[in-house]
Amino acid sequence: MSQRNVPAGAGSAASGGGAHSGAQPSPEQAPPNDPAAARPSSTPSEPQAASSPKRVPFSRPITPTTPFSPQNAVHAALLQAQAHAQQRAQQQGQQGSPQQGSPQGPSQQAQQQGQQAQQAGGYTAARPPNHGGAAYAAPPAGSPGPLPVLPGTHGPPMGSPPMGSPPMGSPPMGSPPMVATPHSMQAQGQGQVQTHYNAHAAQSVLHHPTPGPPPVLRADNPQGYRVASAHVVRSRSYSFLLDPRGNPIEIGSGRFGKAYLGEERWLESKTDFRRTVVIKVLQKGVGDEDVMRFQMEKELLERVQGHPNVVKLFSSGEGEDPEFIPGSIRDKVEAEFVILEKMQMSLEERLKGSRTKGEKDELLGVGMQERIFRVLDYMIPIASAVEFAHLVKNISHRDIKPANVLIALPDATLRGSALEVRLADFNVAKVLDDDVSLQMTQMKGVPGTLFFQSPEQETNVIELLVNVQQGSPEVEYFEDFYIQIAKNDAFALFNRGEQYPILHADRARKKLVLGRPWREGSEANVRAKIQKSVGRPADIYSLGAMLYYLISGAYANPKTLYDNFHKFIEYERADESNTIEAYLEHEYSVINSLRAPKNEGGVQVAPADRFFSYKHYLDGNGELIDPHVMKIVAKCMIRNKPDSYCQAHDVETRGVSDLVQGLIDLYTVFGVHPSARPQNLARMGRVRGKGIFVRTLDRFGNRLRWMWLAFLAVFRKRK
Repeated sequence: MSQRNVPAGAGSAASGGGAHSGAQPSPEQAPPNDPAAARPSSTPSEPQAASSPKRVPFSRPITPTTPFSPQNAVHAALLQAQAHAQQRAQQQGQQGSPQQGSPQGPSQQAQQQGQQAQQAGGYTAARPPNHGGAAYAAPPAGSPGPLPVLPGTHGPPMGSPPMGSPPMGSPPMGSPPMVATPHSMQAQGQGQVQTHYNAHAAQSVLHHPTPGPPPVLRADNPQGYRVASAHVVRSRSYSFLLDPRGNPIEIGSGRFGKAYLGEERWLESKTDFRRTVVIKVLQKGVGDEDVMRFQMEKELLERVQGHPNVVKLFSSGEGEDPEFIPGSIRDKVEAEFVILEKMQMSLEERLKGSRTKGEKDELLGVGMQERIFRVLDYMIPIASAVEFAHLVKNISHRDIKPANVLIALPDATLRGSALEVRLADFNVAKVLDDDVSLQMTQMKGVPGTLFFQSPEQETNVIELLVNVQQGSPEVEYFEDFYIQIAKNDAFALFNRGEQYPILHADRARKKLVLGRPWREGSEANVRAKIQKSVGRPADIYSLGAMLYYLISGAYANPKTLYDNFHKFIEYERADESNTIEAYLEHEYSVINSLRAPKNEGGVQVAPADRFFSYKHYLDGNGELIDPHVMKIVAKCMIRNKPDSYCQAHDVETRGVSDLVQGLIDLYTVFGVHPSARPQNLARMGRVRGKGIFVRTLDRFGNRLRWMWLAFLAVFRKRK
């Protein structure tokens, strides 16, 4: 089984790929871009020659190129393993060892030691074999096999690099330094995956069409630092947890993946350390696009590791071991897996109480101020995780919603216990890198959830009637409706392969300015399509939509609010009133005037009925949402004003930092200094919902308050 792992403390690592088919090239016929072909022959005891290549600091950013191709992972791993075997054979030849020539075939003496399954709380987990000796599992077919052991020595521990190879953390001799990625072996007959933390890994799983050595992801070490030559190797095994009937325990299911409970065991631990994990596997029968999304999620999760509010990835890989997948689901899922940390529930389940009714968060059961504090406990960690992904890792999530936010409730018996919040599910994410194309935009649009996705995701392709002229960068279009076309969008005619980037859209002249002149022939009255770019602005919009949903008590629809904003979005006159603050000030002034009861004859209309046209400014209790919170929501969802957090076309925006600061400033607005209230404070106890009598009193009190405010307004006007 070919599989990958994420070393602890690594900022990013290259991901592994699927099984490789076909004959493997010999070391003598290595491709010209293989760095293993240029390694010098030397023994481990010999010092490095003066002419050896100089170390390159690991802080130099080198990113892999496009496109993603998991089939190249095993190919690169086997090439490097053959290079190690060839190098060691040369070392043995120089030392006068009787073992010369190419390495022998796979060993037929692999031990089959294991322990019987133990009962633990009604569940069982397959136990890994005892690796106290120098046993090796049989390698996959086509691999160079285990290396022979020198006379008078003991075999290396499982998961360690071949004897005579460069030490962990250092690059192969004669080649540029590589990042530390896992080296794995497959346990036989135990139905589990064993992961070995080794610095010598397969090359990048991405396909590299350019000549030369393939680039790899490097650790984010400071300038001038290098990895020590000494290292340690620790192994971990992963198995499914089974119920008393022997079936795996399913905890979630998506469009193309299923999540099951699993167990992680540290093989070298003196205390036999174990913990529960989540094993996410790919379902059978899904389309090629969903398979690619599953592969990309593994790659992007490795890239975005390093933030406390991003779900932790323990391991991932692909393989064909039939024993790892339990027999009851073997015909339903593939042997491709992602192993993640286990959280308690999603934010959606927490708000709806679908998993455990006693743990439902009744946001409408508390006052507006306490509700804002609770919402900030959810929103600030997620916004900070998105900020880290945008500004540090150049990754856009593009599917932020409560279902993709995982939480773990604080322990009620511990006063210092805190709420844990994680951002998960990067299967539609995008890397903002000219050398990397890890995105799904080229396929069938960018999927998302209707209530929280941005407008460019909801309508990703726009159809226009246009005139194009050869040699001219301008395109004339015919459309009277307001269409938000901007920079970074792509223009193309239907049934044509070439796309042209858009630099500007002149709505007054109804002209599109392309990034390069139109190369094909001139055509009139033809159908063209505009593909909207989906990146960082989409995440900022989704954060604002989720903030509005939470602050309304998980009641209001963000799309209804955006439809109300759309009239203001279409207003493009350059004046002082064309700002979000001025717009909200006008809206709330109209709302306050509608609150006052009308006594000038006729039938008196209840304030709630007169206020119906502004229902999107109310929460689930009928109370007006605080204007300071609504200002943050509007700055996220309205993205074409001077005081917006970002512009809809700016794919390199840093506006998420302003959003995080705006959320933190809400503490100050309500008289609490941010440093005096720690984030994720354990105040998430159960709150009982209000009864009918209490709700009636609340509404009556709200009406009395509205009447008092109206009286004060009339009194001030007369004064």
